[in-house]
Amino acid sequence: MNTRSGWRILFFRLLGILAIAVVLPLVIQAVRIVWFSGRTAYTLQPFTQNTLAARIRILFIGDSTAVGTGAASNQQSVAGWTGKYWPHIYINNWGENGLRLVDLVDRFQPVLIMPYRAVIIQIGGNDILRFSDLAEMEKNLTIVIERAQRIGERVVILHSGNVGLAPVFIWPFDWILTQRTRAVRDLYMRTAKETGAVYIDLFTERDNDPFFRKDDVPDFYGPDYLHPSGLGYHWWYTRFRQTLDKAYVHFD
Repeated sequence: MNTRSGWRILFFRLLGILAIAVVLPLVIQAVRIVWFSGRTAYTLQPFTQNTLAARIRILFIGDSTAVGTGAASNQQSVAGWTGKYWPHIYINNWGENGLRLVDLVDRFQPVLIMPYRAVIIQIGGNDILRFSDLAEMEKNLTIVIERAQRIGERVVILHSGNVGLAPVFIWPFDWILTQRTRAVRDLYMRTAKETGAVYIDLFTERDNDPFFRKDDVPDFYGPDYLHPSGLGYHWWYTRFRQTLDKAYVHFD
């Protein structure tokens, strides 16, 4: 065997190894997503609370996290926990599975009939997962916030925690999605400051994330290992409530 032939064989072997190293994680990740998503029923309806003669009205809009997908009941969503702790308020909910910011811009065309004490926007997780353009996200988020401000005294926004820590994701996708979540978090925080909205920061690092404790995965995550469970949403609600208190947003 001459030197040139030997190098050629080595090159193609290394190329094959590289191809396997790239393709195999993609295949495994795709199988995990399909497998775990099949364990979740996307049939929950958004939580609403039609309290008679309520003086305080709030509106939830957004994606599957506004619906409460992953929880056993819509009463365990952020909206549901809000209704439990504030049973005297009226809650409207326009949550819908699968929405991105661009979709919410199309759907959210509010007309002021009766003002809301607050409009809570839960959107952004799908934009993280689908790698929506950040500049377009910023533009669309600003549009949604400005529309919400027409009908609500205060506007509150939240998207997700550290998506890369969801157990459904393997390396390197977990790392990539953590970086992606950081970028979207920075965008939301900046936009909230510029528009006067209240941002609920759900991001935590791996070492401090209660969702990432291996023994607690069945408790904090839904069956798809991506969406929160009822307990996970309650943790979100706790951060939600703490931030609202600091921002002097009250529903009493």
